[in-house]
Amino acid sequence: MGKINQGILDGFSGKVGTVVGMFWKGKPVMRGYKRFIKDRHSEAQLIVRLRFAELSRLSSVFREASLLGFANRSKAHGNTEMNNFVQLNWEAVSANTQAEVNVEYSALQLSAGSLVPVLYGAVSYATPQTVEVGFEGCLDYPGTSERDKVYLFAYNPTSGRGMLGTGADRRSGKATLTVPASWAGEQVHLWAFVVGGGNENKGIASASTYLGEGTIG
Repeated sequence: MGKINQGILDGFSGKVGTVVGMFWKGKPVMRGYKRFIKDRHSEAQLIVRLRFAELSRLSSVFREASLLGFANRSKAHGNTEMNNFVQLNWEAVSANTQAEVNVEYSALQLSAGSLVPVLYGAVSYATPQTVEVGFEGCLDYPGTSERDKVYLFAYNPTSGRGMLGTGADRRSGKATLTVPASWAGEQVHLWAFVVGGGNENKGIASASTYLGEGTIG
């Protein structure tokens, strides 16, 4: 029997329901429980496997963003950033018995935390290979700093690749992201989030914001 010390989001060891907790590189991780299943091709088993496979793939594609956006949460709960991605985005992925998988991109979370976000404006794709977003820094809110960084992340379903921006200062009012030339004419999904850079809020993230779809110029 598994043991959970501080709630379901805490690290745990042993079998809990359909998952097993174990330690990997000093951090508790969660894996699916492998056991004999009379009908491994049942509808429920097929759907769970499809959803988990897609989330595992996405967690790799979104890894750069997750390492920033979930770093503080991962440290607090003693698990990995990739585990946070899978846990928080489970409901954003659905599947059916025809092996069709659907991702609700607007529901995907790339970061989580208590940091105050910025107010995002319209997204521009006018400049070739560039995504640009204006924003209001909200520096008058408690807990913010001029050194906070605003990150853009674009995901290209056609190539199956993601791209993270370098980060813009909260005070700058504009964030940009340069993507590969091969993405020209292709559609991307775009998110933004903020990571604290001040002495008091360093590493604390905001919740991510989905900024919609657009076509790369």
